[in-house]
Amino acid sequence: MSTIQAYKGGSAEACVDWLGRYVEAGAQHLILRIGSLAAREQLDVLAERVLPKIR
Repeated sequence: MSTIQAYKGGSAEACVDWLGRYVEAGAQHLILRIGSLAAREQLDVLAERVLPKIR
């Protein structure tokens, strides 16, 4: 998988830092895949703690 896409796991803060580097480098679009939609809290964390900080 790492040969065709980048991936990262960890805390919300670690993901903000990692994704923020792409935005700072000029990325205008990001596609984020969540490991499991069965774990609703992952989607909530992404929406509430990650996305607002990288916009």
